[in-house]
Amino acid sequence: MPERRPLKPKTPIRRASKTSSPLIRIVVADHHAIDRGGMVGLLENESDFIVVGEAATLDDVVVQCRALKPDVLVFTMNLPGQEAGAAVPYLRQQIPGIKILAMSDRGTHNCMVLNPPTRSRGTDQPVEFCELGTDCLALAAAQGARATLRRNADPEDLFRGIRAVAAGQSWYDPQTTSGIVPLGEIGGTPGRGTGEPLSERELDVAALLAEGLSNKEISTALDISEPTVKKHVGHILDKLGLQDRLQAGLFIARNPLVISKPENAGSGIEARRISAAKVSKPAKPSASRRA
Repeated sequence: MPERRPLKPKTPIRRASKTSSPLIRIVVADHHAIDRGGMVGLLENESDFIVVGEAATLDDVVVQCRALKPDVLVFTMNLPGQEAGAAVPYLRQQIPGIKILAMSDRGTHNCMVLNPPTRSRGTDQPVEFCELGTDCLALAAAQGARATLRRNADPEDLFRGIRAVAAGQSWYDPQTTSGIVPLGEIGGTPGRGTGEPLSERELDVAALLAEGLSNKEISTALDISEPTVKKHVGHILDKLGLQDRLQAGLFIARNPLVISKPENAGSGIEARRISAAKVSKPAKPSASRRA
């Protein structure tokens, strides 16, 4: 298979604007060529938009945005090249000041978090809202995207989001907004959990817990004793209102913002987390809690 050629900056179609305001310069990033072309066609029909570049990979995005300095980057999640880490923080680091409108890569019916293959064994009804964990757009918003949009949104919502971001405002689809609460509100469901934020060390332990490490492995990684690890795990369970380390590992893996540290969160809506209260917890087991 021939090597893919990098995309070159577009030659924008110049149009007379209906207003005296400058045109909003946009770079569109989507790894599906047909989808990307359709989006470009939609945007270029708006008199105040001008698409100055297209990108198909994360590297393309960096090159295009550095060269073209767009007002807004319309960015589809899960571009090739972001496998090693989260794309939004990376782009904000590589392109300071970039304003990102993040779009979901797929519909909820194909989302591996909302509707994993095993769900078909128990029910044929797909889940439309991410009750199992933090979805990709809520994560993007918390990491610094100025706007979010679902694939099934009306084109007018896309236009509104772009105009809001270009004007220095934020614009989030209702599904994303409903899951975002002020930083630190990570308590469990009513009657469960203390609602206290995790300490710095508890965040470290929780992150390794979500990776499936044992108490001994965590103690080695953090250079602390096993009894200390067990104490931290107990505090994590109490604060999140969970029963054992298996529940904690699953819950944290599905809700990564629970263990995001404030210094990495940015400002505004970036400095927020998804509340554990808005995420359904596993059923309480009959066995006693184990750390």
